[in-house]
Amino acid sequence: MSTARLNPYTAAPKAVKAMLALTEAAEHCGLEKSLIELVKIRSSQINGCAYCIHMHCSDARKLGETEMRIYLLPAWRESSLYSGRERAALAWTEALTRLPDTGAPDADYDELARHFSEEERVNLTLVINMINGWNRIAVGFRSVHPKDRRPTPSMSALTAGDDVADFEPHRRVLQGLAYRMLGSWSEAEDMVQEAWLRWRDVDRAQVDAPRAYLSRTVTRLCLDHIKSARARREEYVGPWLPEPLPDAGLYGGLGEGALAHDLSVALMLALERLSAPERAAFLLHDVFDLPYSEVARTLGRNEAACRQLALRARDRVREARPRFAATEQDGLRIAEAFLQASREGDLGALRQLLADDAVLHSDGGGKKAATLRPVMGGDKVARFFAGIAGKPGGKLLGAAVVRLNGMPAVLGTEADGLPRSISLDIEDGRIVAVYMVRNPDKLRHVAALAPRQSAEPDAPLSP
Repeated sequence: MSTARLNPYTAAPKAVKAMLALTEAAEHCGLEKSLIELVKIRSSQINGCAYCIHMHCSDARKLGETEMRIYLLPAWRESSLYSGRERAALAWTEALTRLPDTGAPDADYDELARHFSEEERVNLTLVINMINGWNRIAVGFRSVHPKDRRPTPSMSALTAGDDVADFEPHRRVLQGLAYRMLGSWSEAEDMVQEAWLRWRDVDRAQVDAPRAYLSRTVTRLCLDHIKSARARREEYVGPWLPEPLPDAGLYGGLGEGALAHDLSVALMLALERLSAPERAAFLLHDVFDLPYSEVARTLGRNEAACRQLALRARDRVREARPRFAATEQDGLRIAEAFLQASREGDLGALRQLLADDAVLHSDGGGKKAATLRPVMGGDKVARFFAGIAGKPGGKLLGAAVVRLNGMPAVLGTEADGLPRSISLDIEDGRIVAVYMVRNPDKLRHVAALAPRQSAEPDAPLSP
């Protein structure tokens, strides 16, 4: 019989009290609280402390951290969601947590020095070592989740149990499905979270195909959500645009061809114009490669009806997709030129970049100023951006070219500290559509990516 693990808080209260005091001092050293929570989560993930992961994920959410960034934290090196400062801190966290294997390499320290002052480097190192200490105490004395708290899917496979192991391989697919259904990343996260909670209560022996079962669950949740949200959508102020999505390549479908991996704004708007059943039938069959028998089971219709739904949706979606989309390299080059021209208010340069029939769509959601109708024509769109460039307060604190929804885009921070995104639809080397999102509710998950300073003159924002 193994010896029962003791409670360190009661076995050595003085030592624990001293450690708590040191931890308190480390956490009030001037570093951003959000950064400290990311460091805590990553260290706990490496050390395998499920209790600590759960606690720090919860704390991060209270600070406004998004599920996407929490979920992708183990793969932060492959994601664009984290700032340079965060990436340097995470690399240093991994180096120190795995010290016997890494030896704290010079490259990681050099990167740390580029983003942190000398005092910040010491403070960060202290934070990392403190959380490593707590991880070892929790793992050594077998701290576990309180029974009345449920782990969430954002903890990935870092918590033990068949529930997580069976769910996690499908999570990105489910997230991509829900996002395409709703056009909202935050709402998609809610749908996947609800699917996870239902999955935990399912008799797994009765499920032959987990992916099909979970896709059916998420689709039905989305259909119910669309019905309840219809009134809010009808009352939406001005044009509606989907929430911008970074790292779109991570959420591709499972079907064949480019359509399965297309998350462009044009496609998302085309999906939005479909009826909810058409959208579901098309996505489940064409994008996520489920048979019509499963589509019929999901929608409660026969297979013939589902084939007709998908056929109508397919024709309308194909009409909306670009015929000659720009390559990634050309798209980013044109986006850089657009950013430069809009900074300078260069009407001629803007006109050269825009197609004759270019359209500007802007979404402020009634919370930020935006055009209430699309701006039609390359001349008008060029004058729109050129006219703003010289207005007082019409400049961003910083801006950078990124990729959102798989499209070239400009992401920046406005004078009030809120982000703003501009995605560009490019065909035949010209910009045919500009999608500008200013509604802060739709940009929370990309706010950390928006530069807050720029060495160059800033880009204009809409009035």
